[in-house]
Amino acid sequence: MKVEALPSVGVGRGVSSSPSIIMSQTKSFSSTKPNLLSKYQSKAIHNSVAVSATDRVEGRDEGSTANASADRSHCSRDGAADSITVSSKASSISSSKSKGSIKQRIKNTIGRKKVHENKDVREESPPVSSIQIAVDVKVEQKKQQQGRKKKKPKQDIIISPEAIQLENEEVHQQQLAAQLQQDNFQLRSSNSSPWTGRVVGLRLPSSVDPAFDEKCKPNGRRVDPSLFLGDKDKKCGSTGWNPWEEEGSDSQRSCLDDRHKNYFSFHHSDYDYYENDDKCQVSIDVHLFNKKDGISMKIHMARDPSEGLDKTLQRLKISMEKKLSKKKKKKKGKQQVTSINPIVWRKRERQHAVKEETSYFEDLADIIPINLCNPFSEGGVTHDDASVPAESCSEYEKVDDVNSFSIEELLKKANKDDFGKYAISVPIEISQSETMHVPLMVDPCPPTITSVATFGSFDHTRLFENTPLVVEVCLLFAKKAKIVWFADGEKVCHDNQCYTPTKSDVGKLLTVVVTPMRPGHDGKGCEEAYQFKRRVDALPPMPILSPLRDEFLVHRDKLQEDKQPLRVVSYNILADQNASRDVNRDADDMIYSHCKLDDIIKWRRHPLIVHEILQYQGDIVCLQEVDRDVFDGLLQPCLKAHGYQGYYSEKGLDDASGIREGCAIFWSLDVFESVRLPDMKTHTFREMFQDFMCDERLHKTEWTTLHDVSKLLEEHDHLKHVLFNKLGHVLQTVVLTDKRSKEKIVVANTHLFYHPHAAHVKCLKMLIACRQLEIEHIENELSPIIFCGDYNSTPDSGVMQLLLNRFVDSGDEETWKHLCTYEWEEGAGGDLKHVSSIDVEYPPSFPQLISAYDKAPDFTHFIECFAATLDYILASSNFEVVRSASTLSFDDMKEHVAMPNEFMASDHISLVADLSFGDL
Repeated sequence: MKVEALPSVGVGRGVSSSPSIIMSQTKSFSSTKPNLLSKYQSKAIHNSVAVSATDRVEGRDEGSTANASADRSHCSRDGAADSITVSSKASSISSSKSKGSIKQRIKNTIGRKKVHENKDVREESPPVSSIQIAVDVKVEQKKQQQGRKKKKPKQDIIISPEAIQLENEEVHQQQLAAQLQQDNFQLRSSNSSPWTGRVVGLRLPSSVDPAFDEKCKPNGRRVDPSLFLGDKDKKCGSTGWNPWEEEGSDSQRSCLDDRHKNYFSFHHSDYDYYENDDKCQVSIDVHLFNKKDGISMKIHMARDPSEGLDKTLQRLKISMEKKLSKKKKKKKGKQQVTSINPIVWRKRERQHAVKEETSYFEDLADIIPINLCNPFSEGGVTHDDASVPAESCSEYEKVDDVNSFSIEELLKKANKDDFGKYAISVPIEISQSETMHVPLMVDPCPPTITSVATFGSFDHTRLFENTPLVVEVCLLFAKKAKIVWFADGEKVCHDNQCYTPTKSDVGKLLTVVVTPMRPGHDGKGCEEAYQFKRRVDALPPMPILSPLRDEFLVHRDKLQEDKQPLRVVSYNILADQNASRDVNRDADDMIYSHCKLDDIIKWRRHPLIVHEILQYQGDIVCLQEVDRDVFDGLLQPCLKAHGYQGYYSEKGLDDASGIREGCAIFWSLDVFESVRLPDMKTHTFREMFQDFMCDERLHKTEWTTLHDVSKLLEEHDHLKHVLFNKLGHVLQTVVLTDKRSKEKIVVANTHLFYHPHAAHVKCLKMLIACRQLEIEHIENELSPIIFCGDYNSTPDSGVMQLLLNRFVDSGDEETWKHLCTYEWEEGAGGDLKHVSSIDVEYPPSFPQLISAYDKAPDFTHFIECFAATLDYILASSNFEVVRSASTLSFDDMKEHVAMPNEFMASDHISLVADLSFGDL
């Protein structure tokens, strides 16, 4: 039997379908229901003949019938929510007396056709097979039969409240579904967008720069974190996760369950939202991803928190159109604002959501990739249709009152709910005739990395085996950061901000992957990765360490019960501020002309210094000539990671002085208790002079020498001016408490004036320093003293005579030689012939000091034009020196010319001594 296709309207949701598609659907149906289809075929022929006969009765040919069908198609698209074709309706209605005959329905449709012809509305739809008509007719008849079966004689029936509630819920579900179909949900546009993404909204406190991502991170060394994450991590929402892999697979279902647990269990109350910061700003980062091309894109916006949400969305749309639109730019002053506005969508409550059964994805959060913070993600998309599925759309409803609240209020609303609560649909006009809708998930205040830093910023620092590296991060809306280290892609350290490369890492590239985390949110999707530019180098030979000091390199167990000697280290590490001056000097003016510039830069020298310090395993470490950035970026984080606490004191009168170096003290927390910040004291010499020279304190002190100093300064105005106003040197003092014995120790550290004609200045400064030490010695129950530093004075100088012999005679030529001739500035001294020198001595109340080096080293400072011992470790006499580390000799320096050099990182030698702690 031959079946002919009749003209008909489109099938299915108002979208026209071709005959080939419909026939293929029918064939598929016939393969599963052969007997039923044969009945439908015969019925379809009968209906076809009936329709043709009706047309002949009315005097119309096949052409007019086709036109009538076309007009019926138009009516179907406009008014039929369920998209059932008019042809099938006409056939099904013929079986219902209440609806009239087929002839009458055709007359009505032809009448509507005339109306449309007057409006010049012409639409054509492809023909539909009679078999398909028959199938539709049968379905409609079956529905009507079921409806008739439900009709029963009226009788009094008692319906339970539960049944009424259940029926109301079903009706509500049907109403919601119809409403969604009528609205034609924009996230499911007919022009499916290849772009998707998320809007990361941050409520930034006033202390955070909105441009932190560009200013506070070494983006030049940023790499793709997905290259280093395991398969499990990638699939659970982190960088590289492909949300469009085969639906329903076990791996995908598992990873989505994990991600829901991580995201949906966290709420606003678990971290600080900076509610009381009135100067907060809103930072918006739109992370876009093209699922077809694997292209990532980022748009950054900083907005006023009080700005209306509608204005923010319009600004967002304009920014996205600039990035994504293919339209030609219009001339200034003639820009047109499109009438299609972005829409905010909110997830419905679960009890009101429309039930869907055909999709595994439960909501929009399962469609938007969580890895869009990663600018390197290629996505790996293999699914051809990754747009938001129709089944998901029923989970969301349009937010109509966007004009009534601000962008900050939207973030608050979204932040107090589960991830995926809010979404935004942004219409983008990609050409004059095309508009695509880009779905964006709103991600409020996720764990955020605001800065990443390491010494040398991943570009410059030299990496050596057995030399620690530390990466420091600042976080927002997070409690901690997990930092994982990789060497040539192989994990070498799981979770530590500090890593010490081993011998097996030599020649490899190191990478860190940083994951910000907080309770309930494991940071998946927020990871960032950074790679060091230089490979790990082998450690150069260091003659100061081995074999010279092998006995001090043996591992020390600081926690053992038996008392051990207290190990003290003092080291002038050569400030880069001083060493780098050679870079711009002529060869004749260079202080370190013997040293290659590559060996003198701080990126190489200071990591080697850290290595040396840690090798000694000291309990107290006193450093001089410490650059502020070296302390902050290298010394403090590295030593803190190895169990030390410490602080830094900068020299200089003020910021205008240009001095950016000072002193630092560290102590082991395995041996000593932690110290409060107020107890880490810094005393400037000019303040101590002004304080101790006042009349009130002079009359109360036993330091009679201070009376003589006061008289000297009254006669010597220039010396007073230098001591009170010109010198920015500092004295550090801290009182440490032994964890086991609870004994206290006063530890001091300083760096004195360097000028060779200022011996009298240094002697007077040391007198004032010791006066301050006595005060702290008495205030802490006569606690013993350890005093380290670069005194810039030789063993036979007046300074060392005062410290060890407690007295300097007024006739000491080396001390007072330049008392009347030294000038801070030429011509500033004046006529000082009447000024005479004085005796300087300590009172009996000040404890006796001893040197850790009974015999002074040949030198502690060695440059081409000068070599001498200037550095010291002193202690009160109730300490006993157990041993002191050997120092280099002049013979050892013959092959190296001077310091620093390739194997010696400073122009000073470190001092190390073990002091007995038992008799205190």
